Amino acid sequence: MGINEQDFEPAADKNENSGHRSRIYKRFDDAGIAAFSEHETLEMLLYYVFARKDTKSLAKRLLHEFGSLEKVFAATFDQLRQIDGIGPAAARLLVFMRELSLLLSKRRALAADVVISSGSELINYLGNAMENLPEEQLRVIFLNNANRIIKDEVLSDGVEDQTAVYPRKIMKRAMTLHATGVIVVHNHPTGQLRPSNADLVITRSLVAAADALAIRMLDHVIVGREEKGYFSFRENGLL
Repeated sequence: MGINEQDFEPAADKNENSGHRSRIYKRFDDAGIAAFSEHETLEMLLYYVFARKDTKSLAKRLLHEFGSLEKVFAATFDQLRQIDGIGPAAARLLVFMRELSLLLSKRRALAADVVISSGSELINYLGNAMENLPEEQLRVIFLNNANRIIKDEVLSDGVEDQTAVYPRKIMKRAMTLHATGVIVVHNHPTGQLRPSNADLVITRSLVAAADALAIRMLDHVIVGREEKGYFSFRENGLL
């Protein structure tokens, strides 16, 4: 059975693009990723999947389809596979790079003993982890008495306009972690920051469940798209 070019190609010492690739590699070695345009960043990353294929056009196709480098890395495996020329290995690499970046950011935050006491501090901690996601995602930040992060977990991924929220599940997890405070955060892929009626109902349920267990429901935050801001229930007097 032959190797599918869209799936994986072993490294090759010589190919028709080797001169161009050598220049890209040298620029990275000399100046780092800051010297690259968005398409060049993707182009070089895709070298590690396609040994003999022109990845410049593929990188530009990804950017044209999704709109930005951030959105390319926020895309799901299935969405990436819809792009002509992106096989499972390339899609997997892009998803892996996103997950690795999020993991390292989370570890840095935990190692730095980050304290979260406001919506703006939460957004600084999250970075762009949620703002470009194509579907709703529910994350819960579990904190101790000093508002230092104990655990940051994704509890559910939903369809485009909703995600499942289980107050009992969240509070049970908080007790398991010996957390005394929780912050619930989810994104609105549509970009609308105002809470829906469902968001309001869910928040009231979360507050009631937390109060019953003497756990502090510190905030419920909605994240918008592409740095458009956030909505904090506490900062808007709804908590």
